[in-house]
Amino acid sequence: MSIPATGSRTGGAVGTGNARVVVRFLGSMNLAIILLLAVGLASIIGTVLQQNQPHPDYLVQFGPFWFGIFRSLGLYDVYSAGWFLFLVAFLVTSTTVCLYRHTPTILREMSHFGALHQARSLRALDHHREWTASGSVAEMSATVQPILLRAGYRVRPKRRGEAVLLAGLAGRGNRLGYVFTHLAVVVICAGGVLDSNLNLKLRAWTGHLVPETRNVPLSETVARSRLPGGPGAFRGSVTIPEEGRANAVLLPLGEGYVVRQLPFEIRVEAFRILRYADGQPRSYESDLLIRDANGERPVRHTIRVNEPLRHNGYTIYQSSFSDGGSRLDITAWPLAGDGFAPEHMHTAVFQRREVVTDNTRYQLEFTHFERHNVRRDGSHVGNQPMSRDIGPSFRYVVRGPDGSMLEYENTARPIELDGGRYLLSGIRSPGSEEFRYLHVPVDQHDSPARFAALVALLRGEALMDAGERAVRRVMADLQLEEHPALRAQLQASVPILIRELRRGGLPAVEQLLEGSGSAADTLTHVPRELLRETLEDVYRRALAASGDDPDRPLAEEDYAFLQHTVTSIPALRSYGAPVFLQLRDFDQRQATGLEITRRPGQPIVYAGFLLLVAGLVLMFYVHYRRAWCWIEPLGTGSSRVLLAGQPRRFHAGYRQHFERLAAAVAGVCSGNR
Repeated sequence: MSIPATGSRTGGAVGTGNARVVVRFLGSMNLAIILLLAVGLASIIGTVLQQNQPHPDYLVQFGPFWFGIFRSLGLYDVYSAGWFLFLVAFLVTSTTVCLYRHTPTILREMSHFGALHQARSLRALDHHREWTASGSVAEMSATVQPILLRAGYRVRPKRRGEAVLLAGLAGRGNRLGYVFTHLAVVVICAGGVLDSNLNLKLRAWTGHLVPETRNVPLSETVARSRLPGGPGAFRGSVTIPEEGRANAVLLPLGEGYVVRQLPFEIRVEAFRILRYADGQPRSYESDLLIRDANGERPVRHTIRVNEPLRHNGYTIYQSSFSDGGSRLDITAWPLAGDGFAPEHMHTAVFQRREVVTDNTRYQLEFTHFERHNVRRDGSHVGNQPMSRDIGPSFRYVVRGPDGSMLEYENTARPIELDGGRYLLSGIRSPGSEEFRYLHVPVDQHDSPARFAALVALLRGEALMDAGERAVRRVMADLQLEEHPALRAQLQASVPILIRELRRGGLPAVEQLLEGSGSAADTLTHVPRELLRETLEDVYRRALAASGDDPDRPLAEEDYAFLQHTVTSIPALRSYGAPVFLQLRDFDQRQATGLEITRRPGQPIVYAGFLLLVAGLVLMFYVHYRRAWCWIEPLGTGSSRVLLAGQPRRFHAGYRQHFERLAAAVAGVCSGNR
């Protein structure tokens, strides 16, 4: 006699019971609501916090502490973060289980007319009416059935002995609404996951893809930073200069980027900026030539802002523009040392040049050129402020031998300010927002030659020589040649005046002359005359050096020029650059910024939204309801008619609907009961 092997049977029952518990848990409404709230909260974070920006931008915005926390939580790319994808997968699983559990029941309800009811069970319903009719069962059945049909019911008659039950069912599509809305969640999440670029994330998580952090050409990126082309989703960008071409895009990843190959080549034939009458940009557009790798006929298309090109499943947007390497003709005017001979250079944006001043090497890096600069000029037409184009400008960075770095923005056209004409040179440290401007006065040729020559003379030994000559002229003019002690005193004051002039400009000299106990107190009324003669002497030498007549009478604008330059001497110490760069000519070359996307899941997401809309319409605008009409004979040639109805759930308008239906049935009955 053997013992039955019941252990496996028991284990199977336990396993089946556990599976049912898991299925019930996954398909529960509470879990679905929690998951929807979690996904919604994550989506809010992804909407409020701008996604997929360079990590240095987040570091500047949030600081090192919060930057590290947000990065560890994956908040800079929420929709591709592991925890978000887990939530979406959990939500899809829960919704799928819910569909698996309830869809068969819903489909059965859609075809179940409830034809098993008896008269007693119908009278137990909240909505019922009963009449006595003068016709037979067959006659009343033939009369009542069209009434139910006109009310939107599908009717199934069922004989119960001598009685007839007319079972009506309306609004079956309402039950499909529940299926559609749940299925829509699954479809939308599936499309979203398909567009989340899982291939990129998986390669990065497994270490097969390493972001490139260097600023190098695409062809020089390492193999581990390149992503082969394929059917996956992505969203990348590329900047292409005019007449340039590209067959890859940059995808942001962590603190760098990766390169993804395209199955076609893009060539930018032309780029245009459309402007309003005052010079403000109105729109910009690019003429593109697309060549597919399979050798198909090239496609030409002009894209504009909000008018992208869709090509073989890829969408190409006009997103930005920048300089594409404009060629610049630059004159470098020295601001340090004794020399003032300019240096001419031919360069281009993104190129670097070296400048050597007083055996000190500086690196110049040209970063941007702008042909139009529209700024408000202070005038108004009515209440509308007016703007004007002040002409071209260019930006560059100066790197000192100690590693210091300053950014500059220089205008190419003189600007009228306070009665003078000036070239503007903006200065700022990297990371700061506003430029501080140095005003460089121009001469009769709209050139800073006179300014550069005057600065060099004020900095060098020529100023001391001019001071000594001024002493002799002042002594002669005041007829003081026979006072050697006064001459010696004036000669001794010259270095003091020059030192204060170079240190703080004219305000520092005035403070010295007006102060008490200074070395200049004994000079009485002579020092100001001595200073005027010295500066006028230097200014005439600057006129000669810049090609002007040094012997002509000086006008009011000459003294304004001299005063402005002398006042600028202290500011030049914080200017930070050994030269002032003047733009003489240019050949502009622009670049277009393109954003290229591929979203294979987009049609799936759209289909999911259509399902969601259809489901909501069916749920809220199609009302599921049942109606029964029990007709039985009374034995005297008359019949008893019992009408009953029931909505699927509480519906405020169902009572009115049933009353109208009952009134129609009552109208064909010979009496009420």
